[in-house]
Amino acid sequence: MAIELRILGRHQADEHNTAFTYNGVEFSQNNLHTFAGLNAVDTREYVEQTFACLQNHGQVCARMGAYKPRSSPYSFQGMGKECLQWVFELAGKYGIKVISMEVTRESHIDEINEAMRLSGNATGAMLQIGTRNTQNFELLKAVGRQHEYPILLKRGFGITLDESLMAAEYCASEGNTKIVFGLRGMKTNFGDPHRNLVDFGHVSVVHRLTRMPVCVDPSHSVGARGASPEGILDIFHVAAQGVIAGANMLLVDMHPVPKKSLVDAAQAITLEELPYFLEDVAIAREAYEKRLALAKRIGL
Repeated sequence: MAIELRILGRHQADEHNTAFTYNGVEFSQNNLHTFAGLNAVDTREYVEQTFACLQNHGQVCARMGAYKPRSSPYSFQGMGKECLQWVFELAGKYGIKVISMEVTRESHIDEINEAMRLSGNATGAMLQIGTRNTQNFELLKAVGRQHEYPILLKRGFGITLDESLMAAEYCASEGNTKIVFGLRGMKTNFGDPHRNLVDFGHVSVVHRLTRMPVCVDPSHSVGARGASPEGILDIFHVAAQGVIAGANMLLVDMHPVPKKSLVDAAQAITLEELPYFLEDVAIAREAYEKRLALAKRIGL
């Protein structure tokens, strides 16, 4: 049975256009943005170094984790609201316009609102629904009810693509259609030695079924800094796979000193690797655009 995407689906004659512009940054199925940054905020120094690096390389988007759901109750859970105001202020200082930040309960939205106000609205936020919360329906409805911030909804790691798309529809049904759909790999040992089985072949499927921009997360898909014999990191290879398939957003873990990262240290790229990563992404994007031109030329 076909899933009922009343708002986000392409099936309607009067289709909803879910492309959107937020804080001066356009998100659609026709462009590409990179969100690199700290999986978990740790120190002010590292946050500032990260933002400065992004600015130096022409980037206006970032990822920053203040709230971190973890498999172990003894693992670092994030700095929470105490870091929000200075993270937002530093983002404004370095021209970062949109920060992707995971929320795990409705009160986190209020905390972000307050910190954003205290920072003088120095930047913008994209509320990220992590893979563990893709079927937390009350949270989905809560982020859908607020219309200030766009949403990045990650695919659930143990559910079908259709079920994850319906999670996005939950948000849209509450009025917020500024949604980016995220692919981050599927939890299965068939993906070994990667952390998850890469699912970026579904970029075109989500494009076909919906009008949502699609994000790929190579860091959580691969989970480590393994490299090919040529020296190219698996994270770079997988990111290129997503981009060459038409991804519109990349979510990448980056840290000034990865071994000191408090969360997922093994998968973070360094600040020095960012320009190489961006150039590699540009090569993949150019290949995708050539593929589009070819398809148009032969009339597909």
